[in-house]
Parts: sequence; structure tokens; C-alpha cells
Amino acid sequence: MSHGSNGLASRSGRRVVTACAGVMLLTAATGCGGNEDAGGSSATGTRAAPGTVVKPGSLEGFSTPESVLFAGDRWFISNVGAKADATGKDGDGYLTELNSAGTVTARRAMPRPGDPPLNAPKGLARTDNRVFVADIDRVVGYDVDTHGQVFEAALGGEGPALLNDLALLDSHTLLVTDTARGSVSRLDLETKRFEPVAAGLPGANGIALDSTGKLAYVVGVGADFGGGDVWRLDLAQNPVVPQRIGAVHGVLDGLAVLADGTLVVSDWVVSQGDQPGRITTYRPDGTEVTPVQLPENLHGPADFTVDAAGRNLWVPAMPDNRVVIVPLP
Repeated sequence: MSHGSNGLASRSGRRVVTACAGVMLLTAATGCGGNEDAGGSSATGTRAAPGTVVKPGSLEGFSTPESVLFAGDRWFISNVGAKADATGKDGDGYLTELNSAGTVTARRAMPRPGDPPLNAPKGLARTDNRVFVADIDRVVGYDVDTHGQVFEAALGGEGPALLNDLALLDSHTLLVTDTARGSVSRLDLETKRFEPVAAGLPGANGIALDSTGKLAYVVGVGADFGGGDVWRLDLAQNPVVPQRIGAVHGVLDGLAVLADGTLVVSDWVVSQGDQPGRITTYRPDGTEVTPVQLPENLHGPADFTVDAAGRNLWVPAMPDNRVVIVPLP
């Protein structure tokens, strides 16, 4: 992961900065949960619908943010930590909680004091009242309301692992990517057992299901972060044989599948250096549709998510230590 710090002008061309629970919130108009919501609604007490922000902008002050999760009327953001070490068991990772207006309510929501530390938390998923996060060689779960740890499943096996992204297959099963091993596994949330699904996916990173839940798409960073591809997995196959999609290639990280099958893919472009990243939409066959308009000099777009209204992307810019909200094309 690269490091960097860059300024951001709001879409309106003016910058208003407010301190919200220890995190800087930068949008065209901001609030800290009082009479204005984070999307810039008027000071009438009107709130945005859960999981929406009225105007694009940027949340500042994170610590290598990697993934964003919408969970009912709140959001969670995983922070790899100040050391920005994706594989280091250094105990400096945490999850931040925000409300539906985009205001930080708990900068270090999880783990709670006294619970085992997080090291380099990345991909997030949710079922019922539990939030799960991939943390190098294990998946950890927390109670959404109490923030207490309620689950842990260790991967095991030989060789290095880098569990990266999660997708909820059903109420008791997660799909988990492993970047180091180039694979996807199923994790049974009842038995805590991992079972292999597919291999041969160099640098497997982001994963998402289509609307049927029968097809999974995976994007990769490639071997040694040198560039990877987009893959489709037919989960009805046994064994599952990955199919490469089109000619999409890059240091691919985040992935979403829209209701109409459109793929939204983020690309660091390069894993090191100061070159801005990009996000692009593609048809299911890999044909490019249109780029997503990102702020200038946004680096390392990681595991983004689509808001509940399907209008905006919440994009963690890892080296920039911010989460940017941008509209879908």
C-alpha cells in the first residue's frame, strides 16, 4: 500500500471543514448531527434516508481506510491502521461507526477496550446484528449494538494468507477472498470452517454477488500486485471454474454489481507511486461503459460500497486517509 496526503475541493468549489467526533468532515455543506445532516440538508431537522448522503463530499481523518459497509441506519468503515501494514499483526486496526447522516458516532467503535485487537481489518459484511471483518488470516465478528466481539474463525493452512474481502452468500455463509493465495473460500458461520470454492485468481481482492446470488465476481490485484483481472464464478458448478471477463486489467480492488448486472470496479492503477486511481463501470461481458468522476488526485480507491438509494459510491482512498462520496454515472 502506498502513502500520500492530498487536498480535496468539494464539488461546489468551496470547502467547509467541521470536526465531527474526532474525524474531519469535508463537504459542500456539513453538520455534526445537529440541525444539518452531513449531506448538506437545510437546518430544519430533516434527515437523509438511511444510507444516503444528499451531496457528494469527503470524510477525512481515517487511518488507512479499506472498506465501507452499510448496516441499516449506520455505516462502518475498516481502518488498517497508522502503520498501513496490510499483513502486519500490529494491533492498530479498528472499525469506525457513522450514522445515516455521515456523522462519526464512534471513531474506534470496534474492538472495544478489553477485546482482542484487530490488526489490519479490510472487507466487511453483515448478517442480522453482526458485522464481520477480514483480518489477515481470520474473520472476526462483532455485535452491532454492543460493539463486543462475538465471533472469530481462523483460516489455518500452510503459507501466508491475506484475507481481503467478504460477501454474504446467505445468512450463515460468507465468501472470502485470499489475496496471497489467489483463492475464494466459503466460511460457515455456524461451524467456523473454511471450504475452498475456487483458486487460480491471482491477487484475488474484491468480491460481489449478482442479484440472483448464483454468480460471484472477483477482481484481482495480480501476483505481487502487478495487475490482475475480473473473474466470474458460477457457484452452481462443482468444481467452480473461474472465467476471465473481457480485457479489464489493473490493480483492481473494489467491486459492486448493480441490479442490472453492471460491474463497478476500482483500480489503483499502480500499487506504488502518486498516480491517481480510477473507478469504471462495465457491462457483464467486460465492455467498458463509463468512468466514475472522482475528485482530482484520489489515490488507492479500495473496497467501496453503493448507498441504499443506489445513487452514490462511498470510496475509501487508503493512502489519502479519507472516504469520498461520489455519484454513480
